[in-house]
Amino acid sequence: MEVDGMGSDLKSALRTIEEAFGDRLKHEVPWDGRSGDDASLFVQPRNAGEVEYLAGVAARFGVPLVALGAGTARSVRAGSGSILVRFDLMRGVKVRGNDEMWVRAEPGASWLELDEALGTRGWGLAVYPTSAPRATVGGWLAEDGIGVGSYRYGRTRENVLSADVVLPEGRRTVRGEELGDVIDAAGGKGIVVAATIRTRHADHDVPFALAFPSPEDLAGAVAEVHRAYPPLWHLAFLNDAMSRARGLGDDHLLFGAYSGGGTKAVEETLGEAAASYGGRILTPAGAYRVWGQRFFPIAPSRPAPIPADRSFVSLAEIRDILEGRGQNTVQGTVSRSGEVLVLDLGAAGEPAR
Repeated sequence: MEVDGMGSDLKSALRTIEEAFGDRLKHEVPWDGRSGDDASLFVQPRNAGEVEYLAGVAARFGVPLVALGAGTARSVRAGSGSILVRFDLMRGVKVRGNDEMWVRAEPGASWLELDEALGTRGWGLAVYPTSAPRATVGGWLAEDGIGVGSYRYGRTRENVLSADVVLPEGRRTVRGEELGDVIDAAGGKGIVVAATIRTRHADHDVPFALAFPSPEDLAGAVAEVHRAYPPLWHLAFLNDAMSRARGLGDDHLLFGAYSGGGTKAVEETLGEAAASYGGRILTPAGAYRVWGQRFFPIAPSRPAPIPADRSFVSLAEIRDILEGRGQNTVQGTVSRSGEVLVLDLGAAGEPAR
């Protein structure tokens, strides 16, 4: 494979890789379309051993090797002369256990695949991204995001029991905080090739939803619920523009889910929040409808929209964020620490791309 303007080290690396990978080394814009012309060389390994081989070749010739996710969060930062790794062929999922389930997945598997595989057994993931229909295991682990379930279980990496990571010096298994030291979407030195992920009983989950007339009321209710800290699994909110975009009416919505075992404490807290801030509790049918839209506008069959803005804020900043976004569609996800991930998807009906 020869490409004009390519440095000699990259040419040597590509010749070596092409001998081993054949037509799985490609020169075209990757499917996520976000990495630019300088990073249009990518390879598709079939297993962890091939990723180790790639890492060795890249280290030998001094060529950056960059892992691609599904393009649902930050853009890949790959400079000129990088080789991108796509995990389309590494999507394996294994579920094991009886009294307690665990799930192990390769980096190309989607989070929704994992959750659905567990769901047939009455279990689910402790945490997964709101972009679960498209987001991959390897991509979201690198982001260390806040997602569905973070109100109880925290960030992604807090729920990874172990991960096999390929580093320039070889493959090893990492756990806990060490994972954050070796992978990162902004330029980590390791590539995840498999991960064992925390699970939870999920066969008695109860969705809930509350509607509020104004951003101020919604922000106050979020803060009040968090102060009471009932046994919720997930806590999130939508502004009125996002509610309309999802076909959920014209109100600002606070929603989530909890285990059926915590019903009394949750109902008391939600009732007090609604009474204090002029809200109303949606019927179970209404709550299930809101819950069913938690992935909007992400779908497996179309590219994910790129948020116009993605920021982490405190509970005290929610009101200003909501009032300052006009008619942009905004959603927020609350973590157990009180940190809030806010995604602004652009003007209503025109999600940012």
